[in-house]
Amino acid sequence: MFTGQFFVRQQTNQCGLHALQNMFKSAALAKRDMHEACEAIFQQTGDPIHNHESMGGDWSVAAIVTVLRMGGYEVRGAVSSKAQRTWMGASLKDLLKDPQFRGIILHQPRSRHFTCLRPEQVDDKRHLFFVDSQSSGPIRISPRLAERRCLAVAYAWEPYVVMGKEMDFVAPPPDLHPDTSSRRSNKTKQRPSEDFMKQWKEHQAKNTVNEPYNSFNAHYKT
Repeated sequence: MFTGQFFVRQQTNQCGLHALQNMFKSAALAKRDMHEACEAIFQQTGDPIHNHESMGGDWSVAAIVTVLRMGGYEVRGAVSSKAQRTWMGASLKDLLKDPQFRGIILHQPRSRHFTCLRPEQVDDKRHLFFVDSQSSGPIRISPRLAERRCLAVAYAWEPYVVMGKEMDFVAPPPDLHPDTSSRRSNKTKQRPSEDFMKQWKEHQAKNTVNEPYNSFNAHYKT
């Protein structure tokens, strides 16, 4: 039984799917759902599937929005950038009070990366957490700071507010990329065999004897 804080770590180029899973705190959505969303885009618009997903994932914003709407969720952009970047609709502080608020999918166009903001109940109070599948786990963030980063050109977070029912829980997949630092430090050090060491010493001694002769010939060679 899963009892920890939900977090799915990055695998290949699947950050879009992981952002959805981390936002919903459920692995109910899978790669097949993303592909079906891309097929739906093709059927509706004629836009080729390869414009919205690659072999390793790398889904488009349209694919993310489509898979959410196919699941019955309301999705809307939260920032207008016509003249300057401005927040649209209810503030994050007010959204946290809404039980239908599932979170925000963040698209970072410059790095072609997806992350998310999600509400968490902590000590009988709802708080906001930033979750990046390339990081070590969820990080608590204030609504005001999150809004500022969405509006700041330097961060270029493109937020999509997601409203709807709570998704059925599915435990996260096993972490395929655990921290390898401990494994490296615990790796047993093996000493080379005695025969190898003997041959190596003989080789070193031979090179040491011949080195002055080789240097002399190299100096006077014409």
